[in-house]
Amino acid sequence: MINIILADDHHIIRTSLKALIEKHEGIKVVAEVSEGLAVLELLEKGIKADIILSDIVMPGLDGIGLASTIKERGYDIKVVVLSILDDEKYASNAFTSGAFAYLSKDIEEDELLFCLKHVMKGKRYLSSNLCISILERFNTQLNMLSQKMNTEINFSEREINVLKLIADGLTNQEIADKLYLSRRTVESQREALISKTGTKNSASLVRFAMRNGYVA
Repeated sequence: MINIILADDHHIIRTSLKALIEKHEGIKVVAEVSEGLAVLELLEKGIKADIILSDIVMPGLDGIGLASTIKERGYDIKVVVLSILDDEKYASNAFTSGAFAYLSKDIEEDELLFCLKHVMKGKRYLSSNLCISILERFNTQLNMLSQKMNTEINFSEREINVLKLIADGLTNQEIADKLYLSRRTVESQREALISKTGTKNSASLVRFAMRNGYVA
């Protein structure tokens, strides 16, 4: 049985959530309150629950503040934040404060149930729509960074040849023999490539070259 405390200052939302949750076997709402301080009062009185399903914006003590206080006081109960604020900044603050999950209020019923069961296993969860939004933004930033680097870095023919052979896993001596260069020249060329691309070592140099299309 998953026992839940509902915390939301909107009575209609609490009623709707309770009806939605309790129609599923194995989940029960043991209490419902309108703000975070009331949750703490319940816990101090000894009420037992597994999860607090809390709105992020409430009078007195909001969802993030509640998660932080629960964590500080060492209560063995997990906070799931439910929010209309579909923003990664608030999600990050919630997780940092000790919340186990951050859900958008437009979440589907199946995902809500999956989240509650997931959290009961001690795992964290972030709304799928927010995850997709973060990934899309991250991908856009990577593409922009890649395009910027491509336009700023001009490699000579020798540098490209050395870069390709490094990517093939050849040693400095093997590259020197293949390109009819001295080993010291190849060593200097490798260091120059690492410096020019802003990478840390040969492995990250190869990843950079592959990601930006310099080697296949």
